[in-house]
Amino acid sequence: MDYSPVVERISPSIAKIYTLNREGAVTGTGSGFLYTKKGILLTCDHVVAGSDSILCRFSDDDKFIPAKITLQDTEHDLALLKVETDREPLFKVDTDKPIRAGMPVLFSGYPLSLEALTTHQGMLSAIATDAVGVTTYLIDGTVNSGNSGCPLMTSEGEIIGVVNAKRRERSDLLSKVESMTMGAISLHGIDLVEIYQALISNVQLGIWYAVTRILYTRTQGNFEGGCDKTRRGEVSFF
Repeated sequence: MDYSPVVERISPSIAKIYTLNREGAVTGTGSGFLYTKKGILLTCDHVVAGSDSILCRFSDDDKFIPAKITLQDTEHDLALLKVETDREPLFKVDTDKPIRAGMPVLFSGYPLSLEALTTHQGMLSAIATDAVGVTTYLIDGTVNSGNSGCPLMTSEGEIIGVVNAKRRERSDLLSKVESMTMGAISLHGIDLVEIYQALISNVQLGIWYAVTRILYTRTQGNFEGGCDKTRRGEVSFF
């Protein structure tokens, strides 16, 4: 099947996210997409957590746009960012259309260190619901580090979830390895930390995740200003 019309339509709404430290150095990258409203970028919380500043860039423009965190849901690893742009957002799937295990899906993001928007096809391998009723989609597809925050879509380009490349088995242990300093462990002059981190970033385990609903911390002023963690709400985005 030719997905080029879908990719052409969705590409202007999907951004690469850069997190920076106080010195202005890039500390990490991920993906995000404009969702429902102009100027609202949806991504994974772990992509932007702990950053001193955030920039984003769209695939058809070399301009870097500042972004500001407005809502965070650490429990389900999602965040909303405010960006100044007139680009059109993407929209969720029609509620009349059933989402079933086995259906084909698309996801577009910025894996690894690539600057080019990359689209992959996969399959919705399972649908799971946790104790509080949050639905999670398991994806059989090629998801890499950097894809976190990119949209999970139907084959028509309608949004059904947010891809999370960090959620995996024994993520607690793998996260500790990822945070280790190069040279901390070596064997016969070989940096084992570097090897472990490369394996974590590149080895595909076959099944990845997408969250379809979030509990979030509300902000005052319609997404303006900093986070107000005294009020909590719930919204079904997908």
